[in-house]
Amino acid sequence: MQVAGRASALDVEHFRAFAAQSETFRAKLARHEQFILAQAQQSAACNAAHTLEARLSRWLLRCRDLLGSEDISLTQEFLAQMLGVRRTSVSLVAHTLQQAGLIRYRRGHIRVLDLEGLQESACECYQTLKSQSERLLGSPAQA
Repeated sequence: MQVAGRASALDVEHFRAFAAQSETFRAKLARHEQFILAQAQQSAACNAAHTLEARLSRWLLRCRDLLGSEDISLTQEFLAQMLGVRRTSVSLVAHTLQQAGLIRYRRGHIRVLDLEGLQESACECYQTLKSQSERLLGSPAQA
């Protein structure tokens, strides 16, 4: 079942039955599981080793890739939870990125203005995860 632009739910029994019938689906599911594990490991290492600016930049780039859009709707509170920091820290770093002309941020709406600059601001974890996504899933937007 494929629905563009909106989430849908699938009954667990139908999911299991389809997985039992389709080796291709099981293989894709296994690759997705590998990617999720790699993403969790990379994120843990990233949180321990990199600055908040680099991690926020990585997060914004990843969201941009997944959405396929320069416009991202995320609150500072949500970003703070995802990055494991206080909202005020996200506010300060978002302001820094905005002053540098990399993003425009206003009330839960972020627009990527300078993709190359944001990529330079991000740590190497962004490219590592993007490569993993492409290798395991075929495209960064499918992760």
